[in-house]
Amino acid sequence: MDFFEYAAVASYFTNTLWAILLVGGLCFAIVFVFQAVALFIIASREGYKQKWMAFVPFLNTYYIGVCAQKNRFYRLNTKGLAIAVAAVEFVLVGLYVLSFVAGDLVSDYIVESYRDLGYGKLQIWTAENAPANLAWAAWIYNNFDTYLNLADLAFRILKICLLICFFQTYACRRYVLFSVTSILFPIQGILFFVVRNNKGINYRDFLRNEQARQYAMYQQYQQQQNYNNPYNGNPYNRNPYDNPPPDGGAGRTPPDDPFSGFGSDGGESGNQGASPFDEFDDKN
Repeated sequence: MDFFEYAAVASYFTNTLWAILLVGGLCFAIVFVFQAVALFIIASREGYKQKWMAFVPFLNTYYIGVCAQKNRFYRLNTKGLAIAVAAVEFVLVGLYVLSFVAGDLVSDYIVESYRDLGYGKLQIWTAENAPANLAWAAWIYNNFDTYLNLADLAFRILKICLLICFFQTYACRRYVLFSVTSILFPIQGILFFVVRNNKGINYRDFLRNEQARQYAMYQQYQQQQNYNNPYNGNPYNRNPYDNPPPDGGAGRTPPDDPFSGFGSDGGESGNQGASPFDEFDDKN
């Protein structure tokens, strides 16, 4: 699939067929080698068999699932998902080849026309006036875009699920970035090569380890804070006054009673105070 993307980019700069094929093939070969070497290194370290599949087109797509089998996309078996991706990729490549061959055969019969959309005209090209022996090529050229778009959409959806499993295994912290980048740009092989030395891990185990690590860091931080806290004794555990409570603490003077002048028993602790209700007392 990357070959056609590179060829499409090259077609913006030249109309020469051999130049388009050369540039597309060269770019595809470079990225393909990066991916194959990365998968081979990963398989050798993880102990996976049949490493030669990493160097065979379509089979290398399946082998991505082999290397990513420590993770699943929800409940989908990773190897089964990889088989589906490889099958759709094979069909899509066949459709692209048919479309390319058909377009080349009817290139001399392609004419420009316009379709009225109601709010404007759409410029289109159709293979009209093609000879009878090229009717099949003209039909493919005129009608294959819909099939290509549907097949490409199915391929990209399945492929991003597979890439999520792969990068969750070997690039846990950046799996979303790497997966989306691999779908949007034809640099998947280079990203594979970047993570080739990372050890494979189950993503759920990674999350549990991260939670345990963060909790341990939090505990260590709390211990350091308590150790370095100048108020380690918590000043609010002490009496806010310097004197202890009046029931036996040394050094505290009980506060004066503002009503000590009333109701005194005449003892040593105070003088007899006048009662405001003396005139109602029965003196007899």
